[in-house]
Amino acid sequence: MPESYPFPTYSGLLTPEHYKKIGSAIWLFLWCISSTTKEVERDGVTWGIVLGNKPLTRKELAEPFGVSERTVQRWLDDLERYEYIKITRAPYGYILTVKNSKKYKDRVDKNVQSDGDKTKMSSLEWTEMSNQVDKNVHSNKDITKINNTTTNTDNKDPIDLIADRFADLRTAQEGRRIYPNIKDYKAIAQIVAQGVPSSRTIELLEQCFRDFEERNPGKKIKAFAYCVDYILEHYQTMLAKEEALKLAKRRIPEGGIKNNQPSPKRAAPKAESITGGRVGRIRTKKA
Repeated sequence: MPESYPFPTYSGLLTPEHYKKIGSAIWLFLWCISSTTKEVERDGVTWGIVLGNKPLTRKELAEPFGVSERTVQRWLDDLERYEYIKITRAPYGYILTVKNSKKYKDRVDKNVQSDGDKTKMSSLEWTEMSNQVDKNVHSNKDITKINNTTTNTDNKDPIDLIADRFADLRTAQEGRRIYPNIKDYKAIAQIVAQGVPSSRTIELLEQCFRDFEERNPGKKIKAFAYCVDYILEHYQTMLAKEEALKLAKRRIPEGGIKNNQPSPKRAAPKAESITGGRVGRIRTKKA
């Protein structure tokens, strides 16, 4: 069973109106919310991008719930009919987006940084870096544009960056081209949701592969989920070390102790006693 993690929902969903419209499709709707990896705004509407615009088949969508593809299709139809989600048809499945997504609303991850200039930004800000649709769906004539305008950018979404590097590492192991699957994307999304910068994630991912190959010669990492705990634990250790260094710098001035600083005062030497250290009444000698 995959590791459980929290995600935000709003109590406004718990009304008779929504119950009548959604019914049992609530399970797929909640899954879409939990699998939202970024949010983009179009004409005043916030759209939650599910798993980085990865095309999903009905079989993949049915697997988490143990239901038939027919049931999933009914859920998709209901959610699309009542405009809870938008479905974009692709050659290899469906691209899903959640309307009025609020997963990242008012949330700021101070540790998230862009790979270009290392500028700190919120989760919502980094999600706006990439609006392009998955490469696999560009040739499909039936695709409905989610964006009103096409934005070309050299900056990749953090999930795409991590997924590409994971694919490269798996390809090197297998000797043939390997692509991440839906479970890999969900595991990657879990890392991103924790606020780990993509550059650090990739660094620790490579380290995880090296350590694994040293301990298990000839064996292979089959899923990104194997690396999740490794990355999160090592990242927390890195943060702790950085915090310790900051504390140390606050205590010791930069450049060390300066030579012109006054040295600690020493106690002045005691004057020698005229009585030789004896105390009490001193008798005078008789003439």
